[in-house]
Amino acid sequence: MLVVGLLLFVPGALTGDLDVWWRLVSAVGALSTIAGLRILWGSVVVVRPKGLRIQRNWPFRRDVPWYRILAIDVVPGFWHLEVELNSGERLTLPAVDDLERLYQLMEHHRQALDA
Repeated sequence: MLVVGLLLFVPGALTGDLDVWWRLVSAVGALSTIAGLRILWGSVVVVRPKGLRIQRNWPFRRDVPWYRILAIDVVPGFWHLEVELNSGERLTLPAVDDLERLYQLMEHHRQALDA
């Protein structure tokens, strides 16, 4: 649906036959569909050596260093991860395709700080 919207908005934004207002509305629509596609196809949780990056609403992201993570729990039934920070804040990560690998990577990086 977003690709169809993008295919409809881009010609309207680039054509010179339309009024400026219609071209502006088409450009805003095209940018909105591009942002929607990025949110839909982009990775939400990225495990990096420096820390955990959470990108729920692109382009806004949150970086959590490994030393701030106190505990990581798998919530049974819902099958998502709940991360507890040292400050007491709890982050619920969205469901991912390979939950076990994500959990193992996060625990590996978090416990490497203790070594």
